[in-house]
Amino acid sequence: KGVPGDYFDYIALDGRFCGFIKCDVSGKGVPAALIMVGVATIVTTELQAWSFKRDGIHLDQLAYKINDFIEKRGFKGRFAAFIMGIYDSQTGTAHLCHAGDNLVRVYEAGQRAVRLHTLPSAPTAGTFPNDLVESTSPYRQITIPLAVGDSLLLYTDGFEESSRAMRG
Repeated sequence: KGVPGDYFDYIALDGRFCGFIKCDVSGKGVPAALIMVGVATIVTTELQAWSFKRDGIHLDQLAYKINDFIEKRGFKGRFAAFIMGIYDSQTGTAHLCHAGDNLVRVYEAGQRAVRLHTLPSAPTAGTFPNDLVESTSPYRQITIPLAVGDSLLLYTDGFEESSRAMRG
């Protein structure tokens, strides 16, 4: 039961791009950890071989691969909520795609405030087969411009849970 299903990673893709993911798998224990490892493997494999010139940025396709992996494994009642992205340091653009985790907070340095962005609705990964997701509430890639000094704030409920545990 002590094995978590939270996952965060970032990967320097080249001198210009950086990929990242924040994922929270439902439940705890071995099933959640197995799903988390599967998601990590898919993301790492896809991004290690990624080239902007050859592949472009198509995070929605990666979301469908993750969804298909979880849904076809038949982990009953298990799913993953995630947000992933590729940050372009040349343009200051964050390309994002999510599955059930549609709230993004950005600290805007110029305003000295945190702004909440609500992304278009999409289901968690593993809940429905890809054809149903595509026909009802598809995974979409969106962009958010970031100015110099802005910060994308990413954390899972594991952050809040560990803070509560440390207080007790």
